[in-house]
Amino acid sequence: MKVGIEQGCVYNFSPDTAIPNHYFIVLNKTPKDDEEIYLASFTSNKEGVLRFIEHHKLDEKTYIEVEKGDCPFLSSSKESCINCNQLRRYEIQKLIERIDASNGSCNYPKVPETLLKKILEGVGVSRMIAKAVKIACGV
Repeated sequence: MKVGIEQGCVYNFSPDTAIPNHYFIVLNKTPKDDEEIYLASFTSNKEGVLRFIEHHKLDEKTYIEVEKGDCPFLSSSKESCINCNQLRRYEIQKLIERIDASNGSCNYPKVPETLLKKILEGVGVSRMIAKAVKIACGV
């Protein structure tokens, strides 16, 4: 898996045994060289993300709405968004284990460059994301 991992790749897996599978985007600029992989997750909980951003007085650019058709693997019946203030972190071996344990997959097209750029911009302006993480993501 590490051979094919790139910024913008999409993986589907369960982050925990009690949680259903979700789609995640690799944000690291050079994930093949990094110890830890940083992932942003797609969510259909738009209202929850907006409340979180408002409650913590965070930059609106940290909320990214996914346009219908941008990611054909997502359900077309639900709106999706990304909260750039909350990323997941995995060591590569742990990520492989989570994908395997949840019958996940990494056979998805990369997200469009325009969407990736918005996500990285949101990560860059988030005061909840550590500087080292931003550097790893190239922002």
